[in-house]
Amino acid sequence: MVDIGKTLKTTVKKGKIKIGSKETQASIKKGEVKLVIIANNCPHSLVIKNISKKQKIPIYDFNSNSIDLGYALGKAYGVSVFAVLDDGGSNIMQLIKG
Repeated sequence: MVDIGKTLKTTVKKGKIKIGSKETQASIKKGEVKLVIIANNCPHSLVIKNISKKQKIPIYDFNSNSIDLGYALGKAYGVSVFAVLDDGGSNIMQLIKG
């Protein structure tokens, strides 16, 4: 079983991510993204999911809102969506398998 909170914090510290709708979409279009994580209240979720599916990028639906996702990432603000470019040795890709 994957500890989501710990995995997200490890990815932020050791890996490379892009936070926010604009940066996520730009990274997807460049082909840099390994995984997209979306909060359940993301205002651009449909657009991001469509772009991700076209590029065959896995999507993880975070089962809470942007405030909780930001907190899980160790941020003091809400994060509605972010893209994982490099997992930094974390097991974040296990989220989509489990």
